[in-house]
Amino acid sequence: MLNFAEVDQLETPCFVLDAQELGQNFDDFRHALEEKWSDKSHVAYSVKTNPFPWILSKARTAGCLAEVVSDEEFNLALAQGFAPCEIVFNGPIKSRDWLNFALNNGTYVNLDSRREIEWVKEYAAATSRLVKVGVRANIELEKYCPGETLFEEHHGRFGFSFEGGDFARVVDELRAFDEGDIVVSGLHMHATTRSRSNNVYRMLARYAARIVEECELSLDYVDIGGGFFGGGPLNVGAYEEYVFTIESELGKVCDPDKVELIVEPGGAVVCTPGYYVGRVVDVKDILDERYVVTELSRINIDHEMKKTSYNLTLHAVSSDTHPSQILCGYTCMDSDRLCELVDAVELSPGDIVVVNNAGAYSMAFTPNMFIKCPPAVYIKDGDIIEIERQPSFVRPPCGIWE
Repeated sequence: MLNFAEVDQLETPCFVLDAQELGQNFDDFRHALEEKWSDKSHVAYSVKTNPFPWILSKARTAGCLAEVVSDEEFNLALAQGFAPCEIVFNGPIKSRDWLNFALNNGTYVNLDSRREIEWVKEYAAATSRLVKVGVRANIELEKYCPGETLFEEHHGRFGFSFEGGDFARVVDELRAFDEGDIVVSGLHMHATTRSRSNNVYRMLARYAARIVEECELSLDYVDIGGGFFGGGPLNVGAYEEYVFTIESELGKVCDPDKVELIVEPGGAVVCTPGYYVGRVVDVKDILDERYVVTELSRINIDHEMKKTSYNLTLHAVSSDTHPSQILCGYTCMDSDRLCELVDAVELSPGDIVVVNNAGAYSMAFTPNMFIKCPPAVYIKDGDIIEIERQPSFVRPPCGIWE
């Protein structure tokens, strides 16, 4: 938690990343894997969740892999010091060149589109080496975990359908390719959920085990995916519960001492160490409603504009309360209303608003909206806060414009 003395010295608006808590989250998840699975396990940080270079460097230092879903993310991971064999390459939009590069250099590759299958076969036909790939499975998760997925009326759109038989056909197609040796050495199970419950990971692991048996897979690794909840001092033990749940199902068919278990946390490690900080700019009453305009904006922390509340800390001069204040952002969009503050401390210009748990899917979606430049980023390491990146402030011209 940031205190007033710390935030008062900052150039706002800004994001603050707590180095110690982020490092602890990485370490805690790794220790949970080692304790509940084995040392043949990896935390693969989900780069898309927050691709800020300092975070990637911190993840690499903590012994994590980098999980990427695009050529650009792959390039960023390399630039931050990850070796190709320390990268998990996911997603359906890989280019042929980057896929070939990954196959050449020992990257964990999980296939997720028909064109990738054709490219792998072409690659295998042109090389004498054994080609190892993983395949992403799609299961009817909503059927097994009703109400816990994001798309209750539709199927998840990633991976190859296990229930529909497409996954097995892909495996058979790769095995039967007679112009080169292709081995399905990995299984990718990532699915997007609303609940992030242990029940979801129990079902993913249970169906992973079923896929291994029915498709007679001899695997190097199982990538269970991401979407976990956890992190921070209020969620101690959450990582262990997830891994225990996964092991209880997957361990029935996969030997933890021989098969690597990969998890892809994003928000579960980077959410709690992040803060979004801004000052109050103006306060005005319009009839019976009070509007508090800040340096913050929903577009930086809520890209889907769906949230109605945030975990906030308010640093105000006044100790009085106000029955209702509508906290607004800096943009000229009327929808840029963060939330309503009910019976909260009365805010005035210059007061500070801190949005806690703002490390995930926040900085990653900050747009180049020239009403205001992207926020500065500070790194808090103990009691020291150092700026990592300065925004490009737009300053008024001096004198006569020529």
